[in-house]
This record gives sequence, structure tokens and C-alpha cells, in this order.
Amino acid sequence: MRKGTLSVLVIDDDRAHCAATAEIVRRLGHEVRTAGSGEEGIALLREGGIDLVVTDLVMRDRSGLDVIVAATGGPEVIVMTGFGSEEAAPAALRAGATAYVMKPIGVEMFRSLLDRVARRAKARRARRSDGDTCFQGMVAASAPMGRLFDLVRRVADSRATALIEGESGTGKELVARAIHALSPRASGPFVAVNCAALAPGILESELFGHERGAFTGAYVARAGRFEAADGGTLFLDEVSEMDGRLQAKLLRAVEAREVVRVGGNDARQVDVRLVAATNLPLRERVSAGEFRADLFFRLNVVRVRVPPLRERAGDIPLLVDAFLSELSAEHGVERPDMDPTLLRRLQELPWPGNVRELRNTVEAMLLTGGPRLGMGDLPADAPAAAPRTPLSMRPIADVERELIQNTLKDVQGNRTRAAEALGISARTLYRRIKELGLGL
Repeated sequence: MRKGTLSVLVIDDDRAHCAATAEIVRRLGHEVRTAGSGEEGIALLREGGIDLVVTDLVMRDRSGLDVIVAATGGPEVIVMTGFGSEEAAPAALRAGATAYVMKPIGVEMFRSLLDRVARRAKARRARRSDGDTCFQGMVAASAPMGRLFDLVRRVADSRATALIEGESGTGKELVARAIHALSPRASGPFVAVNCAALAPGILESELFGHERGAFTGAYVARAGRFEAADGGTLFLDEVSEMDGRLQAKLLRAVEAREVVRVGGNDARQVDVRLVAATNLPLRERVSAGEFRADLFFRLNVVRVRVPPLRERAGDIPLLVDAFLSELSAEHGVERPDMDPTLLRRLQELPWPGNVRELRNTVEAMLLTGGPRLGMGDLPADAPAAAPRTPLSMRPIADVERELIQNTLKDVQGNRTRAAEALGISARTLYRRIKELGLGL
């Protein structure tokens, strides 16, 4: 393959349209392969070596959504949708597609879109070459993230329901996608629902579906997300925002593995692996009577905690490097250098918005700064809290106290597991807890 070219896979069961799309890709200088069905396309994806996928959404055998799931953590995906498919396009984006284009394709518009997405694909390919710092799309080399990745691998192999806890912006959906991509259900759909973004009535219909005439405007029956995720994974983000009535219905669905559509009576069996996420301490909401205890215990079979960025500041240089490559490619600008002083400053800031806030800050500096970013390019609205004291300037006892506290939090208070993670004996851990006055 020539330097700068991509391996592009075009999937479409309309032979003429598939050939025409492939020709456009080829004229842009990329290598192209074609598949005349969704099944054939997914098989080619599994062989590897694909940087970018252009797939039809509605095909006779497999949906374009299945293709998106098969590409999770790998190539970028552009979805082609036909007339009457406008409602399906946002679903494709939620499932992980990079972009979509309506049929019939306008050549110039498609050329521009393909060029933009190709730049992103090249940046992603460059990042994937460093296997030590990229795990299922997450860039990290710190010990807390290493422990998280190990847990994700173990959780993925099981059928257990997982509860992902972490502050906003830490990447909880990426963790959920990694659990799905590494699981035996990887060939099935990954369906995500943000429970905080929808009113209770709409959320109920979104999750469980509805029958025709169930409410005003329900002109046709519609399957819900549980049915859409059959054979795969359903990710419920911000599950703590679900009201009490829906919590009861969700509990029934989880326990019985069946759903009843709004306005219906018939139960429909579903085979779904449930992964939930929250940015709030769910156990405290149970204690306050704001979340059902029985549902909490059903969701909290395996707890996965995503550490905030302030606990993994060592990953910031890796993240900044990845964001600069990705964003400069996306915006079509030269990748700038960064002054080491600015990079150190970024590591010292508290980042209450976590990785998402760091990415936004890097993007702002990229678009407003010059060829070399310095302290003067740091946005005025960057995190304003006092910088953390560097480790080299902190008393050993304080550092040790924080390390023990964080490790115990990661293992949910299990001192035996904490001692193993810290590489010391349980007796030594008990002694240090007492000497440091942790009172744990």
C-alpha cells in the first residue's frame, strides 16, 4: 500500500451503487474492496487491515448497524442511507458511525466527507500502531487504567451485568463498548440509551417499544431498544436518572429476560447483556430512597470504576498527543508542537470535566494557536482551580495515604486484594492503615 493511502471497504447489496461508490473512493487514491452483502462485509472486517468502511444501512441480510458493531474499536464508518431512512441515521451515529450520507450520493459532497473521515482514519491508524498505550480506543499507560483494562477483559468474558461508575467525561461509554467488543456477543448489536436525555414517557417507549395506538402519535408499532439489542449488549447511560416506575419495569425485564411493549400485553423474550453507567454514587441514592435497592443489586453484579483524569495525570501527555493528531487531521490543519511548560501545566490542572474537557481544551488551542503552542494559548476558561502539588513536593506519608485510599476504593474495601495490588503483605497493609490514621 502506498504511503498515505487507506484500505477502504465498501458494503452495499445494490451492485451498481456499490461499484459507483468504490470508483469514487478509488479515484481519491485509496485502495478499495467491495462486499455485496452485510455478511460478506463483516467477514472481511474480521480479517483485519481495513481503515475505513462505507456501508449501506438497509441490506437484505445484515443491517449497517451490525457492520458498525463489528467495526467497534477499529476502522471509521460512513453509513449510506436511502430516502425514508432519516430516522435511522441518528441511530447509526449513536451506534458508533462517524458520519452518514443520503442516497443518491452527491459526488462532491461525498468526496469532501470521505476526505475528512480519511484524515481521521489515518490518525487512528497511527495511534493503533502503539499497542501499549491504546486499548479499545482508550489511550492510557497509567496503573489505574491498567487495572481498569484488566477488569474489562475479565468482565467481558462473563455474562454478568456490569455497573460502570465514574465522573462525567471519564469515558464510561468507551468502557461499555470495550466490554461488548471483547465479549462473546461482539458480533451482536451494541445499543446505547442515555436515560438522562429523555422524559420518562419517551424513555419507556424507547426502551420497551410500543404497540400501535398506545398513545397519541403511535401510528405504527415499534420495537424498543431491548429488542434491538437482542443477542448483544444494551448500555444504559446515567441509569440513576430513571424514575421509580421505570425502575420497576426495568427490574422485571432484567429478571425475566422479557419485555412488554407500551400498550401491549404479550411478553417478548430478549437475550440481552445489560451494562449500566452512572456519574452519581448509586449506593447513596439507594440509601436516600431515590433508587430501588433490588434493581441496584441486579445492576451491581460487577462494579467497574473509571478513574477521573486527576488520578491518572501521567496519561495526559499521551492523551494530548493523540488529540493533537486526531483533531489536526479532522480540521485539516498542520499538527502543532507543544511547549513542555504548557504540557506540564496541563498535567497540573484538576480537569473537573475529565478527558472530555481536556480534549475540548486541546481543540480550542489547536484552532486558535500557531505552529507551536505555549502558555499563552491556554484558554481563559481552562480549569481554574489551584494546581495539584507535584509528587516530588509532597510528603511521602501523604502520597502513601492517598495511594492506599484509592486502591481500597478500587477493590471496594477488600484489604486482601488491595495488598495484592500494592505488592505488599496483608499484615503490612493493616499496619500502615493504622500508622497513617486512615481509620478504614
